[in-house]
This record gives sequence, C-alpha cells and structure tokens, in this order.
Amino acid sequence: MAFGAAKIPKIREHAELTLSDGTHLVGHVFIDATSRIQDLLNATPRFFPFIDDKNQIHLINKDWVMMLRPYDK
Repeated sequence: MAFGAAKIPKIREHAELTLSDGTHLVGHVFIDATSRIQDLLNATPRFFPFIDDKNQIHLINKDWVMMLRPYDK
C-alpha cells in the first residue's frame, strides 16, 4: 500500500449463504463500508471469510456460492 493511501474500513454484515452442494449458512461477512454484500462476489479474491452464528470461520470459494444476501430476521 502506498504511503498516505486511504484505507476503506470493513463492516460486519449479517447474511445468509447457500452453496452449490445445498449447504445453507447464516452468519456474517465483512465488506468495505462503501460496498454492498453482493459486491463481495465481484471482488478480486477468490475466497472470502464467513463467520456462522456459532462463531465458526468458513473460508468460502466464490465458485460454490449459489446465493448470498443480507439476512432479515
């Protein structure tokens, strides 16, 4: 990172996730404060962390994601 470059803070967003094998998870993703949850799938890294409601960390391969959306209780 260049000296003096601004860093965009991350925020924790409640989300639900369905993978291509049928796995359904409810938990949190971390996104840039200026982004939407959907933008996470278009970002460069191939994997992203997902923390489920039991506080287990999953490293998710974007190729397996069928659905990722904000979770509304």
